[in-house]
Amino acid sequence: MKQLFFLLIASATLLSCSKNADTNSDEANLATFKENSKIVQTLFDGYSSADFSQYDGLVADSAKFIPPSVNADTLNKADNLKSLQMLRSLQAKVNYSGLQFLPAVDSVNYKPDGNVRVFARWTSDGKNGAHLFNNYFAIFRFNSAHKLVYSVSYQDIKGAVDALSAPAK
Repeated sequence: MKQLFFLLIASATLLSCSKNADTNSDEANLATFKENSKIVQTLFDGYSSADFSQYDGLVADSAKFIPPSVNADTLNKADNLKSLQMLRSLQAKVNYSGLQFLPAVDSVNYKPDGNVRVFARWTSDGKNGAHLFNNYFAIFRFNSAHKLVYSVSYQDIKGAVDALSAPAK
């Protein structure tokens, strides 16, 4: 009977230690998520103000980008920057609203993994007079140095480019 009692106490202790480790891990991943969210915010602000000076320091050289275009290949860091600059060059003014940063989760336990999901609505005034509203969703993954290593985004980019590159109104 004493052995059973000690076994139950030992089991309870191990389980509580395991839960504490999970809680600590979750808290650490949420703290990482908050840090990484600041990086995403900086990238958004840079795009809005057409200031790409911080891009190089926030994005890993090996980063991969899945653009929102149909049949588009994965972009590397340099090609993604060119793509962003091209799109931004068609816009006179860009604003983001309704930004929601949400923790990304692992696919096994569905617990925060430190990465970032973001929802936003951006409005844009094209240099040609077009006015756009576009809903946006993306997933951003980071390395341990808080550099962006992967991004996949979803929005109506074709509609945006078509509107922004149409003849002036």
